[in-house]
Amino acid sequence: MRVTWWNYLDVAMQQKASASVSPCHRLGLSGRRGVTGQQQMSINLTPTDGYVLEIDGKYKTEYQTSEDALKGGLELKKKFPFLQVYVYDAKERTRTLVSLSE
Repeated sequence: MRVTWWNYLDVAMQQKASASVSPCHRLGLSGRRGVTGQQQMSINLTPTDGYVLEIDGKYKTEYQTSEDALKGGLELKKKFPFLQVYVYDAKERTRTLVSLSE
Protein backbone atom coordinates (compact mmCIF):
# COMPACT_ATOMS: atom_id res chain seq x y z
CA MET A 1 0.00 0.00 0.00
CA ARG A 2 1.28 3.37 -0.96
CA VAL A 3 1.26 5.91 1.89
CA THR A 4 0.18 9.38 0.94
CA TRP A 5 -0.19 12.52 2.97
CA TRP A 6 -3.99 12.14 3.25
CA ASN A 7 -3.57 8.59 4.61
CA TYR A 8 -1.24 10.03 7.20
CA LEU A 9 -3.80 12.73 8.09
CA ASP A 10 -6.56 10.13 8.47
CA VAL A 11 -4.45 8.08 10.86
CA ALA A 12 -3.40 11.19 12.80
CA MET A 13 -7.02 12.34 13.17
CA GLN A 14 -8.14 8.90 14.37
CA GLN A 15 -5.38 8.80 16.98
CA LYS A 16 -6.26 12.31 18.16
CA ALA A 17 -9.96 11.45 18.43
CA SER A 18 -9.30 8.32 20.46
CA ALA A 19 -6.97 10.17 22.84
CA SER A 20 -9.41 12.98 23.63
CA VAL A 21 -11.61 12.98 26.71
CA SER A 22 -15.35 12.71 26.15
CA PRO A 23 -17.58 15.65 27.13
CA CYS A 24 -19.35 13.47 29.71
CA HIS A 25 -16.06 12.82 31.50
CA ARG A 26 -15.17 16.52 31.47
CA LEU A 27 -18.54 17.45 33.01
CA GLY A 28 -18.41 14.62 35.53
CA LEU A 29 -21.50 12.91 34.09
CA SER A 30 -19.94 9.52 33.62
CA GLY A 31 -20.37 8.35 37.21
CA ARG A 32 -17.64 7.32 39.61
CA ARG A 33 -16.08 3.90 39.68
CA GLY A 34 -15.98 1.99 42.90
CA VAL A 35 -19.05 3.64 44.39
CA THR A 36 -21.65 1.06 45.35
CA GLY A 37 -25.30 1.41 44.44
CA GLN A 38 -24.87 3.06 41.07
CA GLN A 39 -24.35 1.70 37.59
CA GLN A 40 -23.73 3.24 34.17
CA MET A 41 -26.62 3.02 31.71
CA SER A 42 -26.34 1.76 28.15
CA ILE A 43 -26.99 4.47 25.62
CA ASN A 44 -30.21 3.26 23.98
CA LEU A 45 -31.88 1.25 26.73
CA THR A 46 -34.87 2.42 28.73
CA PRO A 47 -34.41 1.37 32.35
CA THR A 48 -36.80 -1.25 33.72
CA ASP A 49 -35.99 -1.10 37.44
CA GLY A 50 -34.29 1.16 39.94
CA TYR A 51 -33.87 4.91 39.82
CA VAL A 52 -31.96 6.67 37.04
CA LEU A 53 -30.56 10.16 36.67
CA GLU A 54 -31.88 11.69 33.47
CA ILE A 55 -29.66 14.56 32.37
CA ASP A 56 -30.80 16.75 29.49
CA GLY A 57 -33.07 13.95 28.27
CA LYS A 58 -30.50 11.13 28.46
CA TYR A 59 -30.30 8.38 31.05
CA LYS A 60 -26.93 8.43 32.76
CA THR A 61 -26.54 6.62 36.09
CA GLU A 62 -28.72 4.02 37.79
CA TYR A 63 -29.20 3.89 41.58
CA GLN A 64 -30.85 1.36 43.87
CA THR A 65 -32.79 3.90 45.96
CA SER A 66 -34.50 7.19 45.18
CA GLU A 67 -32.60 8.92 48.01
CA ASP A 68 -29.23 7.99 46.48
CA ALA A 69 -30.39 9.13 43.05
CA LEU A 70 -31.66 12.43 44.45
CA LYS A 71 -28.38 12.96 46.31
CA GLY A 72 -26.40 12.32 43.12
CA GLY A 73 -28.68 14.65 41.17
CA LEU A 74 -28.28 17.43 43.73
CA GLU A 75 -24.49 17.10 43.69
CA LEU A 76 -24.54 17.38 39.92
CA LYS A 77 -26.99 20.29 39.95
CA LYS A 78 -24.77 22.19 42.43
CA LYS A 79 -21.77 21.82 40.12
CA PHE A 80 -23.69 22.51 36.91
CA PRO A 81 -26.92 24.44 37.63
CA PHE A 82 -27.66 24.90 33.92
CA LEU A 83 -28.33 21.17 33.44
CA GLN A 84 -31.85 19.79 33.42
CA VAL A 85 -31.74 16.88 35.90
CA TYR A 86 -34.55 14.43 36.68
CA VAL A 87 -34.74 11.27 38.78
CA TYR A 88 -36.58 8.63 36.75
CA ASP A 89 -38.44 5.89 38.64
CA ALA A 90 -38.32 2.97 36.21
CA LYS A 91 -40.97 0.89 37.98
CA GLU A 92 -43.56 3.68 38.14
CA ARG A 93 -42.32 5.36 34.94
CA THR A 94 -42.34 8.80 36.52
CA ARG A 95 -39.80 11.63 36.58
CA THR A 96 -39.04 14.01 39.44
CA LEU A 97 -37.28 17.29 38.73
CA VAL A 98 -34.13 17.90 40.78
CA SER A 99 -33.88 21.54 41.80
CA LEU A 100 -31.52 23.39 44.12
CA SER A 101 -34.39 24.72 46.26
CA GLU A 102 -34.85 21.25 47.86
